[in-house]
Parts: sequence; structure tokens; C-alpha cells
Amino acid sequence: MTRTVRSRVLAGIAVGALAATLGLPGVAAAATTHRTASVCALHPLPLPADMAGRAVEVDPTGRFVAGLGYRITGDVWQPLMLLWTVPPLHPRPGVWNEPRLTVVPTAVDHIPSSINRYGVVVGSASVDNVYRPWRYSNGHFEWLPAPTTVSGTWAVAINSRGDVVGYGAVEETETTIPLLWPADRPGTVEVIDSPPVTGAEEILDDGTIVGTAGGFGWVRHPDGTTDRLTAPGARWSGVWAAQGTWAVGRIGISDDREDGTWVRWDLRTGVANAVNLEGRTPQDVNARGAVLTGQTVVHGDRIVTLDGAVPDARLVLGWSIADNGLVVGSTNDSRLRPASWTDC
Repeated sequence: MTRTVRSRVLAGIAVGALAATLGLPGVAAAATTHRTASVCALHPLPLPADMAGRAVEVDPTGRFVAGLGYRITGDVWQPLMLLWTVPPLHPRPGVWNEPRLTVVPTAVDHIPSSINRYGVVVGSASVDNVYRPWRYSNGHFEWLPAPTTVSGTWAVAINSRGDVVGYGAVEETETTIPLLWPADRPGTVEVIDSPPVTGAEEILDDGTIVGTAGGFGWVRHPDGTTDRLTAPGARWSGVWAAQGTWAVGRIGISDDREDGTWVRWDLRTGVANAVNLEGRTPQDVNARGAVLTGQTVVHGDRIVTLDGAVPDARLVLGWSIADNGLVVGSTNDSRLRPASWTDC
């Protein structure tokens, strides 16, 4: 998710040379042995010839996909929101039924940041140089309310109940505050009780909220209690994405934010395990714990490459992964095109 459009959410036992080298006794080492490799099947998403665009979000079930596009007429680029409805994936690998595309013209760039299992989309748009949060449902956009204390507001995630989380920028103090738009109280916005200087980055179906604040990841449980997401010996942590009972992020033992280790937290136990992403940055994680990077899907010690990926080249980029392994993103050769990958 990012995010960016995502950032999400304690400890284990000392295992392996990597954990010892890092001085993080609570983090199990990532596998460094031989990793089996396979390739996801590439399926371009339908797009009219006069458009360019990319898919950026898929709902957890893999049924709905949201993207950003432009209709190009000479030197004029008209912003569009792109929505695809994906037929159920065929059980036989390689069989693909083409999704149905809906093109939604917009006056400004409505950038999708999340879509739920009912096809409700949330995101943000810049209006008069101020970012405003929005929701799209049943063919209609609506602006979400924002606190009067913020100078810009971003909606970044929605769960299956329709609860939305995000953050607002407080210009006076140069800080951010986490925000919740509860589905059972339409037209309202709440400041989430969480660590200071923070933003909410994901809300799970049970109401669990995750984010990063003051140099550490955090998780707010449905009962209102909040825990820090870290590991013994860590000086900082940050959460990139979360889904189901998993979160993926980074921890470090020095103040250098470029010198850290990618980890995956099991939110059922609080245990953090290092994940070997082979030098790549995570984009998303699904409920099965599969971590999507820009060009691969990492399943523990098994890695799956997105078809069309070229080492050290940005010809393909995966942005979001569903629980059934469907990945959405883009390809970029003569023009930017939305794409999906199956069997990941």
C-alpha cells in the first residue's frame, strides 16, 4: 500500500547470523539459502488507445481494481479515474478472462489510495493547492470532511465496513495528525488517539489501525489500546503496509534511516522476522503474508518475478496485491499502461 500510500505495524527469539550482525535479538534472520523462482503471468488491463494510465490499488478479494489515467488529445491530458471489475480467476494457471473497464472523468487528479471489497474507493486530490480527501461509491464522488485545524488532508485506506483512515497536516506546528472517518457516523471525522506526530496508514476489517509516529511503527487495537511496533535493540521502525494479520516494514539500530532491515510482523504474536527482499522496497503485503516489491512477490524463501520485469529497469511496476495473489501495476514501453499479474 504506501504509500506513499502505506506504513504499518515486537519481538521473538535470537536466530541466525543476520540478527546477530544487526544486534536485534528479537528478529529471526531472513533466509539466505537458495530461493526457488517462478514467474507471474502478465495480463494487460483493457485501456482505450487514446489513454495512458496505471493500476494502483486492488481490493483484498481481487475483484475490484482502481487506477489513474489520462486521455491524451494533442498536448491536453484529461485526468481520469480508471476502475476495473475482474472476473473470478480461473483455477487453471494462465487462463484469463478480461476485466470490464469503467472510465470516470474528473476535473482534477483524483489519486486512488485504497479500494475495498465492495468497490468503494478513497483517495486525495489537490484543489487550489490544498489536498482534500474524497470517497467514490456507486458512481459518485464526495468530499470527506476535514478538521479546521489542518492545512491539507489525505485519505489513505478503507476497510470492508467502509471506515476510512488518513492524516492531516498541521501547518502551524509542522506536524501531522491521524484521522478516522467512521462508516457508522457519516459526515464526521475524528482525530485518532495515538502517539503524537503521526499519520494512520491502514485500517483492517476488525478496526485495527496501523501507522508510524515519532520514529516507530504503532498499532491501535479495536479495544483502543496502542502498542509500538519494533524489536529489541531497534532505534527506529516504520510500517509500509498491512493486511490481515501481517505487516511489513523496516527497523534499524542506528540513526541512519538508510541502514535498516526489512521485517514482517505477525500481528497475532507480535514476532518480527527479517525478510530478504533482495535490495527492493516493499509496495504491499496481503493477508497470506506475501510481500510485493516493485518487480517480485516474496513468499518466505520463495520468490516470484512479475513477467516483463527487467533487472535495474522500471519497465514494469507492481503496486498492490490481493489475497488471491493478483498483482496490479503498470508496464511502460511506448506508453504507460495498466497491467495485472496472476499466479503470483
